[in-house]
Amino acid sequence: MADTYHRIVPAQDVPDRSLTAFTVNGWPVLLAREEGAFHALINRCTHQAASFTPDGRVRRGAVMCPLHGARFRLDSGECLGGAGYAPLRRFPLREVDGWIEVAVPDEAPGADHLPVAPLS
Repeated sequence: MADTYHRIVPAQDVPDRSLTAFTVNGWPVLLAREEGAFHALINRCTHQAASFTPDGRVRRGAVMCPLHGARFRLDSGECLGGAGYAPLRRFPLREVDGWIEVAVPDEAPGADHLPVAPLS
């Protein structure tokens, strides 16, 4: 499975300590910025498949799921705090001419890659 880079947002438009959700070639991508560093992860918690946006938080190098508080390292996707959930998938990213580009698989995501909408 090949990955292709896609231009998603000007770097200057992403505030520090922020989470922004994008759909890139069908993939749910979470772009996080903390202390000037960008990270691209799958926007789907491995605990209960919840989206990290709009209510997730970036704090101390981790993203926190708004559903149950599971925390994952931005730089590795690893789950913190002993919960033992699978790590988050990370996507390669780069900055080109002031734009953030994220590489996602050319194949469409499967159901196990997509977040589940919460019940009302």
